[in-house]
Amino acid sequence: MNRPMMPKSPQSPQSPQSPQSPQSQREPKYGWTAQRLVSPRRGDRHARLLGPQRGFGLGKVLVVLLLVVFFVSLGIKMAPSYLTYYQVRNIMERVVERPELAGAGSRAVLAAVTRQLGIDAVSSVDAKDFHLSREDEDTLLNLDYQVQQHVGLNVDVLMHFEHSVALPRP
Repeated sequence: MNRPMMPKSPQSPQSPQSPQSPQSQREPKYGWTAQRLVSPRRGDRHARLLGPQRGFGLGKVLVVLLLVVFFVSLGIKMAPSYLTYYQVRNIMERVVERPELAGAGSRAVLAAVTRQLGIDAVSSVDAKDFHLSREDEDTLLNLDYQVQQHVGLNVDVLMHFEHSVALPRP
C-alpha cells in the first residue's frame, strides 16, 4: 500500500502558487497526517508501531483468569445441588401423575414421594422438606429446602429451592 510521496519543492506542478515553507510541506516517514495515513517504507524498523499498543497486559489477563477460575469453581461446587433439585422436581411431577394418588390423603402422597426419593438415591432431601397445602380448590405438593455449600476460606453459598405441583382431583 505504498502511496507516492508529496512533492517536497514549492515548484511542483501540483502547487505552483503555494508559498509554504519547505518544513511544512514535508511529510513524516509514517503516521497520521491531516489528510491520510502515510505508509512506512519497507526497511523501516519502527514501521510496525503506527500508534500506541492496545490490548490486555499481563495484569489484566491474570485478573480475568482469576475471575474465570473463581466462577468455574463456584459452578462446580453448586452444580450437584442444582442437579439434585431438578431430579426432585422430576420425581414430584412423576408421583403426581400416578392415577392411584388421585383421591389419596397427604400421608399416602408423602409416602409415595419418599419411596421414589429412595429409589432414585436422593439423600439430601427428606420427607420433612415436603408439605401439602390447599389453594382454592387445588391441593398442592410443595417442596421447600435450603442447601449450604462451603466455597472456601470463610465463604459459604446458601441456595434456597422451592417448587409446587398440583395433585390430581378425584
